[in-house]
This record gives sequence, structure tokens and C-alpha cells, in this order.
Amino acid sequence: MAVISVTWMAFMVVVFLFPETPEVGVGDMNYTVVVLGGVFILSLAYYYFPKYGGKNWFTGPMSTIDVREGSPGVGGDQGKDNGTVEVL
Repeated sequence: MAVISVTWMAFMVVVFLFPETPEVGVGDMNYTVVVLGGVFILSLAYYYFPKYGGKNWFTGPMSTIDVREGSPGVGGDQGKDNGTVEVL
């Protein structure tokens, strides 16, 4: 079901980028493409910006749960309750 939903959303994003009528003027143009393109370009520029960009400091998601060796579901000990999960 999720594949159908994602496919439908991707299709609708493309549909919403088109203008309302085939004859487009400045007054009735759909500026979604311009705004979306601007956000995309600014986001890429910020990510790759030297020294201050996200590429230099972003390390990705960090785990906040410490799973010890021997805890259930780790290392083939499924079904045994011989470990603990400690929240940092």
C-alpha cells in the first residue's frame, strides 16, 4: 500500500507543477516551479558552502540507545532474557 501512496504523491507533485491553462502569461503563470527550483538551488548551495555548509558538520542520525552485547535480539540470543537496554 505504501508503494501506491508514494507513486500517487510523486505523480501529483508533477501534476501540480503544470499551469492551469495551456496559454500562460505572466499574470496567470504557476510560479511553483520557480519557487521549488529556487529552494532546491539554495539548499544545495547551503549544503556545499565552504566551511559553514552542512557537508562540513552534519554527521547523520546518532543513536540514543546503548544496546549491550547479549541483549535480546542481538547476536543470536533471541528468546533469552539475559541482557538489558540502557538509555543514555
